[in-house]
Amino acid sequence: EYMHVMFTRGYSVEYFVEGGRSRTGRTLQPRPGMLSMTVRSFLRDHKKPIVLVPVYIGYEKVMEGRSYLGELRGKKKKQESVVGLAKTARKLRSSFGKVSVNFGEAIFLDEALEQARPGWKHEAVGAEARPAWLPDAVDHLARQVTTGINSAAAVNPVNLVATLLLATERLAMDERQLAAMMDHYLSLLKTHTYAETVTFPEGDGMEWIRYCETMGLVGRYPQKLGDIIGLDGTNATLMTYYRNNIQHLFALPALIACLFENCTSMARDKVIFLASAIYPYLQSELFLRYDPETVGVEVDRWIGTLSDHGILRADGDRVMGPEEGTDARLQLHTLSRFIIQTLERYYIVIATLRKHGPGVLTAEELEEESALMAERMSLLFGLNAPEFFDKTLFRNFIGELAGNGVIVAGEDDRLSYTRELEEVSEDARLVLSVEKRQAIAQVTQLNRPE
Repeated sequence: EYMHVMFTRGYSVEYFVEGGRSRTGRTLQPRPGMLSMTVRSFLRDHKKPIVLVPVYIGYEKVMEGRSYLGELRGKKKKQESVVGLAKTARKLRSSFGKVSVNFGEAIFLDEALEQARPGWKHEAVGAEARPAWLPDAVDHLARQVTTGINSAAAVNPVNLVATLLLATERLAMDERQLAAMMDHYLSLLKTHTYAETVTFPEGDGMEWIRYCETMGLVGRYPQKLGDIIGLDGTNATLMTYYRNNIQHLFALPALIACLFENCTSMARDKVIFLASAIYPYLQSELFLRYDPETVGVEVDRWIGTLSDHGILRADGDRVMGPEEGTDARLQLHTLSRFIIQTLERYYIVIATLRKHGPGVLTAEELEEESALMAERMSLLFGLNAPEFFDKTLFRNFIGELAGNGVIVAGEDDRLSYTRELEEVSEDARLVLSVEKRQAIAQVTQLNRPE
């Protein structure tokens, strides 16, 4: 009722559609409560128009970063106290950089409802305003809002440095090479704009490195042949938060790059087919803006962009990766690592399900076991990414597999799967290295302890 009064009187209202803070730096799955109240109010009284404006808030450094990491690893959130407030006051003397506030494309609620339910204005709605079509309409609207938020992302020096250094084997890179690669990847994003509402930093790679140094986020290791810029263990984990802020911007080109990690040449149609097949799962997790039905056009455009930048070579109906030992090969490999952990997580679910066979695991058991496997992989391979074994991400992927009919729950809730799951597993050899596929296979063969 209170919300209804606010809307009908024409007041502006702010709320967070995610319903809580992201501990990983990614946009969370939306919770429909406040949006449902908004829509129900509008159904009751739509004399005043309502416009939803997605707002992206981007930080260069968050004060609670380290506590977020602890919570992801199972620690309880600390209760607020006077002592904690005093400690926070001391922290305010540190530099936390800049905050970006970007506005996404406005969503007119009457138009959104007309798409969901043509002729809705002519339907009689009671004071409760809960028609049968409302939940689906609100869910769709929630995804529009979260996608709009991500489409207004702010690229900044910190999330660029984080993205590059976390993509290296040893979390370190020659300073000049790091600066050049940041310039190159930013050029990619500017050439092939994800959305007009995305913003970019001023300056160049060298300036951004020095800026991150002053923030205490990277370390410098002097060398006669050129200084090395790197991350220590604690900062490496913390920097995953900032990398995840912009991971969705690189999702498609990184996915294409993954296809050429273990393959030197592929038909252009095959690249488009494989990327389009994986895309719906990435879209669900990262709130990507392209329609799955037409994403093939965007994949084709990205092939052209990557070819123009020398990362791939397109020759007629074939696409080829760069020669080994070249700068282009390093750029391709680094780009692929922007998204590879997400694909490895998907493969863990598939490998776990295939190991048990059809009719054995429920969705909850598959989620639990996959998360345990991922945590073990994280320790074995030193992955500095707590979200790698985040149960909510596994739950979302399993839900998408079910929604696409790849897995089916029987009357006893045990999961069976179609031939498509086997095909996805076969296609994984194009994306994942032999080492990672063998490691995942070995880990999934281990019996879960009682």
